[in-house]
Amino acid sequence: MRNIAFILCAFAMTSILSCCKSEKSLIEQSAMGYLTAMSNYKISEAEPYATAETVENTLHAIEKYIMPNLDSNVIKQNTPATIEIIDVSIVDDTTAEVTYKKTTPIQVQEGKLEMVKRDKDWKAQVNIQIPEMLKIEYKVDSKALDEKYKGKLTPGRTDQTKPSSRMKKE
Repeated sequence: MRNIAFILCAFAMTSILSCCKSEKSLIEQSAMGYLTAMSNYKISEAEPYATAETVENTLHAIEKYIMPNLDSNVIKQNTPATIEIIDVSIVDDTTAEVTYKKTTPIQVQEGKLEMVKRDKDWKAQVNIQIPEMLKIEYKVDSKALDEKYKGKLTPGRTDQTKPSSRMKKE
């Protein structure tokens, strides 16, 4: 009787450990896909590994507001980037944290990535806030402004409709 109980206990422990190992493997694969794509500035390639909220609120914002402003030299200096997963910590049934190391030609960084389980898949959950001023800047139609002012806009001036009193004196 003791032997049967011992065998059942050992089987249960083995099943639990293999389940956790396979779950960690799934988390690691998804995190690796997301982090590799993002680290190499391939934002759209990160989408399958991210939650719908992350795609909508973060990845689309990065593509729209940040990527157009990045200097191509910065991208060249920081690629190719490689990712090493250091640790996968399962917090509960639907949440995990991945610790990783990103290596680029010019630097090595460590970071953490939150992963959440959606249906049966593990997805990266990231929420960045794009400054409102950056969003407003892109809402302005530069062609319409250029036509309206026909080249009269001066970079750095806050009042574009009339010269300042200081400028009149100069």
